[in-house]
Amino acid sequence: MQIKIAAFHAKIAKREMPAKLIEKELCAMQGVIVQLPEMWMVGASFTGPFQSLGVEMPKLWDVFSQRVNEIGNLKYPLCFYGVSDERKVGSYQLFTEYISVEVAKFDRVPEGMVGFTIPARSYALFTHQGPMDQVQSTYHRAFDWIKRQGLAVEEKALRLERYDERYLPPRHAAEREENAYDILIPLA
Repeated sequence: MQIKIAAFHAKIAKREMPAKLIEKELCAMQGVIVQLPEMWMVGASFTGPFQSLGVEMPKLWDVFSQRVNEIGNLKYPLCFYGVSDERKVGSYQLFTEYISVEVAKFDRVPEGMVGFTIPARSYALFTHQGPMDQVQSTYHRAFDWIKRQGLAVEEKALRLERYDERYLPPRHAAEREENAYDILIPLA
């Protein structure tokens, strides 16, 4: 099943949908295939091993949160993306993580931040509900679901996490049970 979610994002950003309806619709979307259009992103990044993410990502969120107002042409001001690029360098696993927002054009990329494009593609969408320290179990269930559906993950594409009003700000209160955000796994 293909779902266009740009209009859904717009409704969330404009607060045209009550929070309970947003939660109900997003929960219903778990384990579905979505097609995202090309997105232009601006954000801050960190590169390092997986083990350092727990310490470095909250710092990156703090820096980004203090500077997000410097970014021009935001499409959805209440919607943030965690973008993951995982690469092997020899036997070393290296992660580049971005905290970003979608923009309409790249005319105001603040110094020290980067602008990048995410191509249009299909993703498997899942919603993580609960504390951040339980997200790995959501990822395991997501990868199992993808395999059971006979689908394959595109290992070279960027993986996305989408944070909206269900989990704002994402850098604080990571242990809250009511936190929720979307995980988008690229499909081959």
